[in-house]
Parts: sequence; structure tokens; C-alpha cells
Amino acid sequence: MTNEAWPTFSFTESLNPPDGWRTDCAILSTYSADLIVVVTALLALGGCDLDSRRTGSRVELVKAIEALRGRVCVLAQTGRVPIPNTPRPILKLLDKFVRTIDTDENVSSWHPKVALIRYHNIEDATDHQWRVWLGSRNLTRALNWEAGLILVSRSDGKGQHIDGLAAVGEALAVRANLALFPANTLGAELAKLTWDCPPGSEVRRVNLLGPGLTKGLPKPPSDTERMFVVSPFLDAKTVHAVSQWGGPKTRRTLVSTTVELQRLLHEDDMVFRGFDNLLIQPLPDLPAECADIRDEDTRSAVESTESEELEPAGLHAKLFFAAKGARRQLWLGSANATERGWQGRNFEIVAELSIARDAADGIEEFVSACERFTPGANLPGTDEDEKALEHARKLLSGQWSLRQRIGEGELEIIGSAPPPLTDPTIDLEVAVLGGPWTIWPRQLDRILLPNLHRWQRSDFMQIRVSRGDRVCAWLQIAPCDPPPDEARDRALIAQYLDPQTFLLWLRSMLADEPARAAGGDWDAEAPISVPTANDDPRFANVGVMPTVEEILRSWARNSSGFVTADEKVKAYLSELERCAQEVGMAADVELLKTFRQTWDTLALELR
Repeated sequence: MTNEAWPTFSFTESLNPPDGWRTDCAILSTYSADLIVVVTALLALGGCDLDSRRTGSRVELVKAIEALRGRVCVLAQTGRVPIPNTPRPILKLLDKFVRTIDTDENVSSWHPKVALIRYHNIEDATDHQWRVWLGSRNLTRALNWEAGLILVSRSDGKGQHIDGLAAVGEALAVRANLALFPANTLGAELAKLTWDCPPGSEVRRVNLLGPGLTKGLPKPPSDTERMFVVSPFLDAKTVHAVSQWGGPKTRRTLVSTTVELQRLLHEDDMVFRGFDNLLIQPLPDLPAECADIRDEDTRSAVESTESEELEPAGLHAKLFFAAKGARRQLWLGSANATERGWQGRNFEIVAELSIARDAADGIEEFVSACERFTPGANLPGTDEDEKALEHARKLLSGQWSLRQRIGEGELEIIGSAPPPLTDPTIDLEVAVLGGPWTIWPRQLDRILLPNLHRWQRSDFMQIRVSRGDRVCAWLQIAPCDPPPDEARDRALIAQYLDPQTFLLWLRSMLADEPARAAGGDWDAEAPISVPTANDDPRFANVGVMPTVEEILRSWARNSSGFVTADEKVKAYLSELERCAQEVGMAADVELLKTFRQTWDTLALELR
């Protein structure tokens, strides 16, 4: 759906700060949020170039977490944060970045897909640049046909004013609740900006649809010659309304999936009579939106570098296009062709724009490549287990809140009431992130779990419902008492960075150079620290330590590098020493002891 005039951007490229800039704040909104993709987003926002490699390093992730904590928020629908296949302890830190929106999905969903980012100039922190991405893509590893729009602010005032964008930003900021970026301040700044838009395009308005907000389908002119509706999900009322667009001579094309078209046709064999063409793409890959087979590997996508060309799995783009001659109108965003999307039930994001001929040609090229729909005789059967589990997910995530009370070596999980499950065939289990599952008795409003250290706590709680061999599982926010604090964060990071990786990180800070590969891939299995006969303190690898010359050179060149490194030593060295002692790694203990003596001696003179 792209061409030279409608350029494509990789996911990470759309988040990466421009050269000479750093991410100041960012709000990312999504329906479903895979924590692995949240990590990728943090790495990209932190300046990590991922287009030529699979992932970032351990040090790059820790640097991103430290730089962006309190500055980045991911908004997602409650119940739609899947449990990672390998829930590594470092992912617990993401509870500082992910905020779920508690809408009852039986009535409404949080569904807008937006990235709102402010960067600051490294040389002048008061010089800001904004970037907005909006479209159909969730923060998941699914690879589908998607549609999106990127806008970049201008500093000279010569770009386009875009109605509604400031209100959208303010509404997102209210929900993100970032203390450093209050909603009224953010909204006022956005209201003053002008924007660079795709070549030949004019963005007329951006709207956040939803309860109490804007609603209603677009209304193209009656002289529209041709129109396309692209949507993976449909309902009859919206399809009928869209079939009335234009006039008697308007050629109308609908692109969706076989399942949706067949379902509507089964309900009403005249539902598509206003359309000239019915076209199909495969069903989209939708992780976090279905039940799985128990103990089956449910990875939703093959991991790849951002630069690899892979074939999309199915249709997930949502757009409406109407044209007559040189007038080409486009409505693009997160709303499907459904009443739930357009009539104020769901929260959605939609941009209205006029586009150049080359961009329109790209859309027409995509549509022309779609397969023609051939009606079938039968509807796909209903999966009763999946239907029951999805109903249970919506009940629990929308109507049942949890909190955690941390005691000495134990954890009490407290529900707002006993679980609101009425189906006796469904079992409910809970677990801390990465921990073993525990059955939750139906009649109880709280349960007790043993053996949890305070530094292991996280606001993430694993929830799982099962029926036979089918399971549906997700992460739910369950606030901790006491809440996760800096001591928790430091302990998790110290566990994540072994002493040698930590010291290599310090050397990169002192040299003001990136530690691109330090510690290996962020998600690689860490070597298990087991004392051996060779773990002799006489063989501590002091070669990874910053040398006296490196420390003095850094201080003389630019003392800020030394100051930053000194802050990390104060924050993590004691935790690293404690971890090394707990597992009996004598060589690591000696390495850190030797480093502390050297650093403390020099720091006393240089601070």
C-alpha cells in the first residue's frame, strides 16, 4: 500500500530520535501490547538503531529504561497485554511504562493506535521537535497489512495547522498521567505547532472518537466517482451506510476478509448490493485476541530485523477512500467499518486528509491486487470454548480489580470481590510474572502466595482462565503495596547486568561511546552463575575495569561523563556485590572489590 510518494517507515525508524536529538517524552497508545515490542519501542526511543540487527543489547536496554522512566507511557486495553513466552525478570520494570485503560469490552474498548513523541535538541534542551504516528498497527509482533500516517512538526511555522491534534494529545496525556508532562501544558504546545505532512497531502483534521467525544461516519460528496472501504471487521449497519455514499454512478469497492463477508451475507443476502466489487485478504494475525491450546508455543511472529522483507499475514489496515478527478479524500486510523468503531462506543483515532495522485495510486494498486470474494455455502463453526473463555476474560479484566500487599516473604493478592465467573467449567489461576500458577477458589476475594522478596515485586499479575485444553492468559495491573520503587529497580537491574557487563558499561560512559554489544542481546539467556573450582578470586578479570587513565581522561575531557558513571556506581555497585556474594562467585566479588577501591580513591579527588 506504499510507493515513493507515500514512503514506508519501519516501526523503530518511526520512533528513533533524529540525529542530534533525544527523546524527551512519548505516549504510545495501542489496543494490545506485547511486552517484547514495548522493549523494542523503548530501545528505539532511546536512540538504538535496530534496522540492521535483530535486537538491542542488555546495556542498551538498561540505558533506555533509565533515560525514559517517567517520560514514556504505553496505554493499552486492560486484558490485552499477553504474557511473554519467556517472562524474564527485567520485564517487571515495564510496569513503570505500561498503563492499562479499564474499559468493559462488552460495552467499549480502548482501540486508538497512536505514537506522540517530543524530542529535544542535545545542544539546546529547550529546542523541541514533535512526531506523531497514527494508524492501525498494535504494539505486537504480528505482521499484517497496515496503514499509518507520520507527521513531523516544523520550527519555522510554515507547515500545516491540523485541527484536533492538540485535543488528541491532551486526551492521551490525561490518561498517561506523566508528572513531567501535564496534559494542559502538552496540549498548549501542540496547539501552536505546524506540521510537515506526506508530499502532496493535506491533513485536515485528526479526531479521537469515543464515549463523550466525536462520533459519526464520514460523508463524501454526492458526486464521488469511486470509493474504497478497507476494513478487516464489519457490521451490517455500517456496510449499508457506506453503500449509500456518493450517487448512482459511484463505483464502490469493499475489501475485507472471507469470514466477515460470508458472515454478513449469511445474515442478509442483500447487504452488499450497493457495492460493485467485494475483495478479500487473509485474516489478520491477532495475538492476545484468542484462546490457545494449553502448553502450546504461541509465539505470534517470526523474529526478524526491521530491514527484512517478510510477507504480511493478513489484513489489519482500516481506511476509507473517496475520489473524483483530482479530489482524493482519505480517512485513515484505527476504526473498523463498524458502529462500535464510528458511533462513539470504542475509543478510536482517525485522520481526515486529501492526498496526492501517487499516494492514491498506491492504495488503488493494493486494492487491485486483492482476490475477488466468492461466496461459500457454509459459515465457519463457532468455537464454544474460545467464546466462553473470551467472555471470562472480558468479565475479569473489565469488572474485577486486583491489588497486592507485600509482606515479609509472602504476597497477598486481594480482589475487589470474589471472581465474577458464573461458568462452572472455567478455572481461574493467577501468578506473579514468571512465577508458578495458583488456582483461585471461586468463593474467595483474596489468596496468599509464599516466597516473594520485595525486590521481586511488580504491578504485573498473570491471569489465566481455562476450559478443557483451551486457555486464555494475560497480564493485569494489580498495584503493589508498597509500590515498586527505585530500590526494586536497582535490584532487578543488578540481577540483569553481571559485574563484567556493568564495568564495560561504565567504560562506554567514560569514553562517551555507545556500548552496542555490551552484555549480549537483551533477551538472550544469561549464563547461570554457579561457583566452580576455577572461580578463584586470584583470577578476577580486572581487564574489564576502567583504567585510571580512562577515568582521568574522561574527567579532563568532559566531567559530565565521569559524573554519570559515578551516579551508576552509587546506584548499582552495592547491589552487584550483594548478588555476587549470594551466589558465591568469589572472582566477581574480588573484581568488584578491586574496582571499588580504585574508583573511591579517584572519585574522592574528582567529585
